[in-house]
Amino acid sequence: MTAEAARGLYIHIPYCRSKCGYCDLTSYTDAWGTLPAYLDALPREAARYAGCAVDTVYIGGGTPSCLRLGDIARLMEVMRRVFRIAEDAEISIEANPNSLDGEKAREFFGAGINRLSLGLQATQGELLRKIGRTHTYADFLRALEAAQAAGFSNISADLMYSLPTQSVAAAEESAEKLSALPVTHISAYALRLERGTPLFGAPQPDDDTDRAMFYAMMARFREAGFARYEISNFAKKGYACRHNLKYWRGEEYVGLGVAAHSCFQVVRYGNTASIENYLSKVAAGVSATVQREAAEPVTEALMLKTRLVEGIPLGELPRGRRAGSFLQKLLQTSYARVQDGAFCLTDHGMDLHNSIVVELLEYAEQAPDENFSDGNFGQKHCESPSCRV
Repeated sequence: MTAEAARGLYIHIPYCRSKCGYCDLTSYTDAWGTLPAYLDALPREAARYAGCAVDTVYIGGGTPSCLRLGDIARLMEVMRRVFRIAEDAEISIEANPNSLDGEKAREFFGAGINRLSLGLQATQGELLRKIGRTHTYADFLRALEAAQAAGFSNISADLMYSLPTQSVAAAEESAEKLSALPVTHISAYALRLERGTPLFGAPQPDDDTDRAMFYAMMARFREAGFARYEISNFAKKGYACRHNLKYWRGEEYVGLGVAAHSCFQVVRYGNTASIENYLSKVAAGVSATVQREAAEPVTEALMLKTRLVEGIPLGELPRGRRAGSFLQKLLQTSYARVQDGAFCLTDHGMDLHNSIVVELLEYAEQAPDENFSDGNFGQKHCESPSCRV
């Protein structure tokens, strides 16, 4: 990547009014007194990247929509002074349904934010309460209406499945209701309960039910015109999230704020997760980074690009007889296909993404076999009827 190539910009807002029962993200419900200092610190950290060209911005959290009226508009104003944000940039913000009203929606849209991500998770009130969500489906519908009235036409919504006590029918009902609404993008995530969260240890649907939920939901999405473009993400044509595509394609991005991560000039680094530590470091004019390592393009390409329906270019696959045999097996068993010069996992191949990547990483560590030809591999297997899945 050249110095002039546009990067992504992520801004972390670590404040929440309440913590969901499954959440292990860096967010705080008891640190609101630090908010003014935090909003002052973000531009000071951003100054390290002054003049950097940006064509996607993502304001995440936490709950950015919980900030005071005017905070986000002021934040965007200063970021435009620090960064060279493209005129056609995709600028996203996350919001909870019960903290987005018409006034805030108008503020966000007026500040140049053109993509809204609403956290729904489920349409059934009982399930929402069980996982610690403080909004209702009616709240979501009101927030969606407010967003549209403010001018938003690019609206994403999140769903979760494999929730405690959730049935396949309930997951499918949520998918059907959401896909019929005026949204352009849907993220559907399987709930993974992490140690230390209130819900850890709660019984969840078994693996077969988990897959039945996902495929029932995916069928509803596709019927409504949403195409799968990543393991957990679906979009109407032209509405795939450009910012997240930067992560999955291995492009560079800058992260600002507590626990934010960056991939900048072929180096990956992450900020401290402590608000107090972050504020003190920025105030002292020193980096808030607590971890730093060189990017590993081969490893990261195998882990990230294989998540995409567009796949990974054939030239970025491990080279060797054992790797070739494994890749051939995936093609012959319809877990993958070759398309447009890329190796692409099918829907069922994505079900096994983790195990497939682990094996590919093992082959990537071996010495390449000069007799292995990427071009011949792609040509040979594209001609196989078993690859057309």
